[in-house]
Amino acid sequence: MSSINIKNLLLLVGCLSISSCSLLDTHQVNEISEQVKIYDDYEQVQKCRYLGELVGSEGSWYTFFFISNTDLTLASIADLKNKAISIGANSIHIEDHMGFSTSVTFLGHAYECPQS
Repeated sequence: MSSINIKNLLLLVGCLSISSCSLLDTHQVNEISEQVKIYDDYEQVQKCRYLGELVGSEGSWYTFFFISNTDLTLASIADLKNKAISIGANSIHIEDHMGFSTSVTFLGHAYECPQS
């Protein structure tokens, strides 16, 4: 390998290393989104006002090497909660969980429920 190829390879590895930190950031729940409740039983949201369908997802083809399944799952739920807040929902009924080998995705329905 010539010295130019080695320098180019080292430059590429360096750039990828620097950019990978931001690429590996996961969704975080903000303080307001913390209040969103997640339910797996439809009866718990039956008396609530339906606002829409949501998809929360985290991960991509390269992040599963560096992010644990637990962190992917929690970040996917954080994404779902953040999206719920953005449409005025305070509750989510989880419809389905799709675990792929590289990411985690939740399908849910957002509701505005009376505060108890």
